[in-house]
Amino acid sequence: MGAASVRWTASDIQHRYSVRVTRIRILPDNLVNRIAAGEVVERPSSVVKELVENSLDAGATRIEIELANGGRSLIRVTDNGCGMDEDDALIALERHATSKITSSDDLDRIATLGFRGEALPSIAAVSRFELLTSADPAAGGVRITVEGGRILSSKAAVRARGTTIEIRDLFFNVPARRKFLRAPETELRHASETVFGAALSRPDVAFILRHGNRTSIDAPPAADLGERLRAIWPKAAKVTRFSAAGGGAEIEGLIAPGTGRGRPSMIFLVNGRSVRDRLLVGAVLRVIRAAGAGFGGARVVVSLRLPSELVDVNVHPAKTEVRFARGGAVFALVERALREGVAASQGRVPVHRLDDGDAMASEPGVIGYGELLRSRREESASPLFEHPAYGETTTPAAGPIFADVPQLPRTGAKAGASDTPFGRLMGQYRSSFLLLEDHYGLVIVDQHVAHERVLYDQILARLAGETAPSQRLLEPVLVEVGEASASALGRVAETLLRVGIEADVFGSETVRLSSLPPEVDIDDAREMVIDLLDRATSLEGVPERVAAEVEEELAAGLSCRGAIKVNHRLTEAEQRVLLHDLAETSNPYRCPHGRPIILRLSQEEMERRLGRR
Repeated sequence: MGAASVRWTASDIQHRYSVRVTRIRILPDNLVNRIAAGEVVERPSSVVKELVENSLDAGATRIEIELANGGRSLIRVTDNGCGMDEDDALIALERHATSKITSSDDLDRIATLGFRGEALPSIAAVSRFELLTSADPAAGGVRITVEGGRILSSKAAVRARGTTIEIRDLFFNVPARRKFLRAPETELRHASETVFGAALSRPDVAFILRHGNRTSIDAPPAADLGERLRAIWPKAAKVTRFSAAGGGAEIEGLIAPGTGRGRPSMIFLVNGRSVRDRLLVGAVLRVIRAAGAGFGGARVVVSLRLPSELVDVNVHPAKTEVRFARGGAVFALVERALREGVAASQGRVPVHRLDDGDAMASEPGVIGYGELLRSRREESASPLFEHPAYGETTTPAAGPIFADVPQLPRTGAKAGASDTPFGRLMGQYRSSFLLLEDHYGLVIVDQHVAHERVLYDQILARLAGETAPSQRLLEPVLVEVGEASASALGRVAETLLRVGIEADVFGSETVRLSSLPPEVDIDDAREMVIDLLDRATSLEGVPERVAAEVEEELAAGLSCRGAIKVNHRLTEAEQRVLLHDLAETSNPYRCPHGRPIILRLSQEEMERRLGRR
């Protein structure tokens, strides 16, 4: 029988797929609105975003946002915009009702923040919703009450020009969505970041964010982006501005170095709209990773302006994503601008003499070590610094760590007998590196990252159940962390205690440290607790996995801050103990952040360079 003659009945389909098949029909409006809410309303911050954007489009010069329980219980947004009369207010609660586009051509040159006409009905469909608005105080205003998408009342009311929208019990009628909301402090963090982005996009508008009886953001109108950032981000020690233009696009941005650890915090504004965009994130991460130490946890603000026909903001129901007509050009422009910003924030480096030809630079530090290493590797087929411990070569090594590597033919130079797991200890170089020799050649150990690896393994053992050494402070240390971070302390307090840090909440925005491990000083402990609490509010997922991530970051942070630094002289006994402890670690070749610990220069290479081969 041909395929064209096969006929399926409804009963056949039902039997084949084990589903109940009914006739196709049009869904009722209340169900359509709840489905649309699933696209537009993801969490309280989604509601805040939609309402704030409506206020900005209404011409507001002052916007107040009030939250309770991270926005789960209450979201109230008040503005002094143009307001609405009763007819417009009722129509605004209908799907696809908007004053911002009138034809399909308008979609190609969208200049407003909200334009889909889905926000208000979608929000009202999953909350207890109240709209109080007035376009003309002399003519009076209107108060409309909605519950679960059903209009309960519409009454005359008195209000100054503008609009107030109050959302209570978000997702009260969609328990499956409500149970996926995170802890109040996590939702507060997302909402705060949303307001933060909106405030940066419009420095000319005053923004106030309150959570309970606390004011998190109080930003009066500012002259420019830099002034606004200083108002809402007063802890930024050094903020560097950068800019670039090309291909019809313009970029203005700000960067502030962070703690040196963690993922950078990024805010992107495209034509005044706060967005999440993978292309822009990729450009920033590429520059930050290349910038090296000091820019982990950096804060970056990128404001991009380009002709509306070169960007499509209509690719996501919540308008959080965009698509660029010339994505490659945008990526290159952002990368170039941020790279210049990073360079400017690092300051100028004096250059006394440059390396020309094969001559080595006569002054240490004049030429970058990485550049010198690359230039020497290009000169010969065999690399200058080989590392058999990483499986890159089959040349020899000796001692317990490298005993399985075959020996290399040598000239008359002989190695001394090994007296450490890594070879014969010769001493300390510039109070920063340990020098050894083995049958392979010269072994260089970075004492800071070696000690960091030792401490990391010890701290992980403490987290696994060993007793942690701890010292009681004569005077407790108070750390200002912000309301959301302070609320998250309960999630990590037990983990901190297991590594010797005793911490408790002391006020709504303060954490008190009473005990610390002996290897960590107070300033390092303060920075680490701030970073850890900030991370704890952003982590989501399976609680066990979140706890594991927090523990790994805590161990890495403690080990880095507690490790001996460069220019720290060690006695010979201390050097030997460090090398022995390093050999006992789970990975003596890499620190917890992936940096190499051991560098090896082969005897063969030294002899070749000195003309003996």
